[in-house]
Amino acid sequence: MNAYRTYGRVAAPLLATILIACGSVSSGGGITGSGLVVGPISGFGAAPGTIIVNAIEIDVSRAKVRLDGVAADAGSLRLGMVVLVRGSIDSATASGVASLVEFNDELEGPVDSVDAAGGRFVVLGHTVFVDAATVFENTSLATLSRDDVVEVSGLRNAAGDIAATRVELKTGVGEFEVKGTVFFHDSVAKRFTLGTLTVDYSGASIENAPAGGLRDGLFVEVKTKRAPAGGVLSADKVEVKSAGLGGRAGEEAEIEGFITDIVSASEIVVGATQTVRITPQTKFEGGSASDLAIDVKIEAKGTFDAGGAVVARKIEFDD
Repeated sequence: MNAYRTYGRVAAPLLATILIACGSVSSGGGITGSGLVVGPISGFGAAPGTIIVNAIEIDVSRAKVRLDGVAADAGSLRLGMVVLVRGSIDSATASGVASLVEFNDELEGPVDSVDAAGGRFVVLGHTVFVDAATVFENTSLATLSRDDVVEVSGLRNAAGDIAATRVELKTGVGEFEVKGTVFFHDSVAKRFTLGTLTVDYSGASIENAPAGGLRDGLFVEVKTKRAPAGGVLSADKVEVKSAGLGGRAGEEAEIEGFITDIVSASEIVVGATQTVRITPQTKFEGGSASDLAIDVKIEAKGTFDAGGAVVARKIEFDD
């Protein structure tokens, strides 16, 4: 197991850009049918009520929309939000009709520090990187200050750093949120770490924990109404999230994201905790098997097996 995974690898369901469908494979290698798309909103289509995710123009005019679990309308969707879209997807025409659109941020909390020259800042112990493509609302990297409360959407690498697709300055926030993989769990002190942040869950409610309770390696979401003090965040709620994408055997998958772990020569982890298996039949484009490495961005196309892993037919290296 890679050292990044044993220290600081923070997994999140929205880390990868994902397309899953229960349908057929098109002549271009894509997927046609009922499916799921996850990725940042990169634009809005020419037709009213459409968004563009993963180069697919999706009609969301009749979709149910939820922002951080709260019902909203399609007009609330913003550029740079990493969203989960369910509906009918036709990759051959790069179009679709959504029945559900969900947005959940990666981080929401006070800024710890800002390094404008380095193109980054820190929130709740997690480094957030920005670039020319990052969408800012009500703020900018140049004007961002310590203790500003921001909501961050983006993709995480193996160390848990976030490549931000959207940063929004918030006011009147009643609850802070942070996600990640549990490390250095202390069941006696009821503490663990997420990145460089220590979480005290002694007064928190625990949801969906497995038998035996919290432990290292679990992916969790922590919520609290209190700002961290002395590097310690006192949690109000800790929710254990499911690992992987939950694909069923035989379903097609198209996953784009950072490699977050190299398990073996035939098994890697992409994005959240999605296992991708490499076989002698796997084809490579833009590189070879020897180019697979931590934090390399790839697109893997294949089929889910009975264990929930994606058996890759093709892996493309993303520039």
